[in-house]
Amino acid sequence: MAVYKRTYKAYSGPLTPSWSRFTVLSRYGFQTLFQSRPFTAFTVLCLIPFLAGLAFIYVVNNASVQAILNVRFGQTPIINNAWFMTFLGIEAFMTFILTAWSAPGMISRDFANHSVQLYLSRPLSRAEYLAGKVSVLAALLSLTTWVPALILFIVEATLHGNGWWWQNLWMAGSIVIASLMWIAVVSLLAMALAVWVRWRIAATALMLGTFFVLPGVGGVMDAILRTNWGMLFNITYDLSAVWGHLFRLDDAARHAGGFDRVPLWSAWGTLLAVCAISLWILVRRLKAREVERS
Repeated sequence: MAVYKRTYKAYSGPLTPSWSRFTVLSRYGFQTLFQSRPFTAFTVLCLIPFLAGLAFIYVVNNASVQAILNVRFGQTPIINNAWFMTFLGIEAFMTFILTAWSAPGMISRDFANHSVQLYLSRPLSRAEYLAGKVSVLAALLSLTTWVPALILFIVEATLHGNGWWWQNLWMAGSIVIASLMWIAVVSLLAMALAVWVRWRIAATALMLGTFFVLPGVGGVMDAILRTNWGMLFNITYDLSAVWGHLFRLDDAARHAGGFDRVPLWSAWGTLLAVCAISLWILVRRLKAREVERS
C-alpha cells in the first residue's frame, strides 16, 4: 500500500499515569548501574557491616555464645545510641563511595549524548526528571543505611526484651531522620556537581574535593583566624554534630568528638544551605534547550 493511502492516527493504547512517569527513568537507571559487575559487587560489600552488626547483637544477647567465645561484656549496655550512630557512620562512608561512583555518570551521560533535551521534550518536567534520577540514589542509599539499621534495632529489641523497645523507640526516629538527611545532602550535591561540570571524572573529583579537600581549607582558616567557624566547611563534621544531637549523646561524648566546637544551629544551617544551593544549580542548569556557540 502506498504511504499516502495510509491513515495515521494518534496512539490510543494505555497511558502511563502522570504521577509515576519518573519511575521509567528510575527503572532504566537501576538497570544501567547493575550492568557493571564491580558496582554490583561493591553494593553487596556495603551490606557487610549489617551482617557484622547482626552477629554482634546476637553474641551480646546470648550468654551461651559468650561462654563458648570466652568473652564478657559486663553490665553496661553496649548496643545503645552511640553504637547505632557509629553503625550509620560506617555505612555513610561506604555509601559515599557508592554515590561518588554512580551519581555523576547518571546525569553526565545524558548531557554527553544530548538526551536531556529529548527527555524534557516529552511530557516530563525537570522536577520529574530529577525525581527519576535522585530516586535511584535514594533507594540504593536507603537499602544500605536506615533500612538495615532499623532491622538491627528490631533484632536488638526482640533479643534484649525487658521493655528495651519502648525505652529506646525514639532511637528509631533518629535513625530514619539522620539517614534521610545524609541521603538528601549527598544525592543533591552529587547531582548538582554532575550537572554543573557535565563530565563524569570532573564531577567525581569535585565530590571528593568537597568532602576531603574543603575541610582542609576550613582548618587553615581556623588556624589563621583563630576561630572554629571553618569547621562548617566540613560537611562530614556538620552531619556528625547534628547526628550527635539526634542520637542524644551526652555532653562528655559530644565534647570528646568535638561536636560542640560550633553552635548546633550553624551545622543545621550549613546542611540546609548545601541542599538549597544544589537544588538551585539543578534548576538553573537543567534546560529543555541548549544554545550552541561557535
